[in-house]
Formats: sequence, structure tokens, C-alpha cells
Amino acid sequence: MIRRIYAIAAKELRHILRDWQTLLVILIMPVVMMFLYGYALTLDLTAVPVLIEDPVPSTESVQVARAVDASTMFRVIGTVASAENPEELFRKLHMKAIVRFSPHFAADLRRGSGGASVQVLIDGSDPNVGTILKNAFGPVIQKATLDALGITLPSVVTVDEVVLYNEEQKSALFFVPGLMAIILLMISALLTSVTITREKELGTMEQILVSPVRPREIIIGKILPYLGLAATDGALILLVGYYLFGVHVAGSLAFLAGASLVYIFTSLAIGLLVSTVARNQQQAMMIVLPATMLPTIILSGFIFPLASLAWPLRCIAALVPATYYLEVIRGIVLKGIGITVLWRPLCILGAMGLLLVLVSVKQFKERV
Repeated sequence: MIRRIYAIAAKELRHILRDWQTLLVILIMPVVMMFLYGYALTLDLTAVPVLIEDPVPSTESVQVARAVDASTMFRVIGTVASAENPEELFRKLHMKAIVRFSPHFAADLRRGSGGASVQVLIDGSDPNVGTILKNAFGPVIQKATLDALGITLPSVVTVDEVVLYNEEQKSALFFVPGLMAIILLMISALLTSVTITREKELGTMEQILVSPVRPREIIIGKILPYLGLAATDGALILLVGYYLFGVHVAGSLAFLAGASLVYIFTSLAIGLLVSTVARNQQQAMMIVLPATMLPTIILSGFIFPLASLAWPLRCIAALVPATYYLEVIRGIVLKGIGITVLWRPLCILGAMGLLLVLVSVKQFKERV
């Protein structure tokens, strides 16, 4: 019995060693996961972009602004005399907060009656980031004001934090758009990752190849049905989010539909590229799952803010399509932003999709 068990175990070991690609995935995956989770599982924020509104600059207000910029959490991107339309500034400058000094800030401080106040407008589209910023601004401004005056009173200034976009800090308004990015990617990439490998396993690829159909026509024909299927799933996600979680689309539905189609196209192209290099459906699924799901969940800003990532991970995040789609969908759903502001991430998504399709066609030709 021991010999038989040994023989079976030895045979299985030889089979594992021959399938070096699967073995590589099994051995590298724990290292990759530890690297990603170890560096990305943090809510520490650094260099959060902040705008200063100071209508009447004074020694005290300038010193407080410098203290905000000197902290590791905040980065002052500019100072304006007036921010009459703060929501428009949030849309254009992609900042997370506006620190607003009153025209009488210095006089109120010198009066010593505790009447000085600073208003902080916070982008609450991400509830986690919004809560952290709301709790952080008060102590920073209080300490900077005391240092400016050279005193140690308990409090000389009132900090009024106002949260914009998702004022109630509902997590559903933040996570539903993120879930849409993950679900669309999962459906699109997984479905197309097995489309060509399935033809190989069933032996029908030869029939397609002998027909007068060009490789690029095969690739496009494989994409189109799944494009419609994934678009239907996207519409269902929005309907469920609206009726069950109260997620209203603040911007244009037509623009959201167009942007989602671009993202779906890019996701389909990822799965198609995997399908051209994989030998069978099982291998295709083993490649596409870790290559798409882990970066999308950890590095795209779905759960953890990009500002909390180390710079090497930010470079990797720049290659993840969901990073740009999350910026687009959250801008449309939560802030009502249009294409005049979101054209850049949308163009990057489209360029990614076209590049992946071209590589897939080239790879398919070489395999043929």
C-alpha cells in the first residue's frame, strides 16, 4: 500500500513540476498578496491636496496655511482670494478640501474673545477619507493658531467642517460605483478569457481558421456579444443601486453609459489577450483572476485611497483600468462631473483598450 501511495504521489509531483506555469502562480501568489496587502492595507493619508481661501492675508492666516502645508497629511496646491463656487473648484482641481479664512480672521484672533473661525469644506465622496480629514483638520489648525499667537490657551479658533458630496457619509454611495467597476471587470475579463481557449479545446478553431475570416475579424466578433452582455449587467447594477441603496446618478446617464462601454471594452480586451496566450480554459482563468481582481480591489482606490499607497504601488495603480474608471464613475454619480473634466481618464481607458486589442490580434496571428 505504501508503494502504491508513493507511486501515485510521485506521479502527481511529476505532473505538477511539468506544469511550471501553474506552479509559478501557486508559489508567487502568496508573495504578491503579502506585498499588496502589506503596503496597501492602510488608511494613512499623505499629501492630500488642499486649497486655501484667504480674502485678507495676514501674518496669522499665512502661518496657519504654512502649518497645514507642512504637515505630512496635507499639501497646499494654491491660495485664492475668493472661492465663491467651491463645488466648481472641487470638480476642476481634484482637491479634497478647501480651508476658508474669514476676512476678519486676524482681528478676531487679536481680540481674544474666541470669535475667530475657519471653515473647512471636505470632499466626502469617499466616506473613509472624508472622516479622516474631518477629524484631522481641527487639531492641525488649532495648534498652528496657538503657535502663531505664541500662547497656550485651550482654544482660540473654531473649526467648522462641512462635508460636500455624500453629506451623510453613506458607504453605499461610495461602494456601489466601486462594485460596478469590479463586477464589470470580473464578468468581462473572465468571459472573454475562455472564448478562444474554448474553441481550442473543442477543436472548432481549425474550422474557423480555414474559413475566409481574418484574425482581427475573429477578435472583434468575439468581443461584441460580451460587450452587450456586460452593458446589460451594468444597467442592472445601477438599477439595484438606485432601488435598494438609494444611489442617485448626479450627472449625465448618457455620459455614464458611454464611459462604462469604454471600460467594458478595455476589460474585454484584457480577457481576450489572456485567451490568446493560454492553452486551456483552466489556465486562462488562473491567469485572469489574480492579474485583474487583486489589483482592482487593492490598488484602484476602491477601498483604500491612492494617497495612502507607496509610490511603487501608485505606479502599478496607473496601469490598472479600474483606477481611471473609478475616477470617472464616482465623479459622474456623486459630483455630476461632465466630460470637460473627466476626458483625461476616459482617453487613457480607451487607449488601453485599443492597445490590448492590437496586441491580441498580433498574438493571435503568431499563434495561427
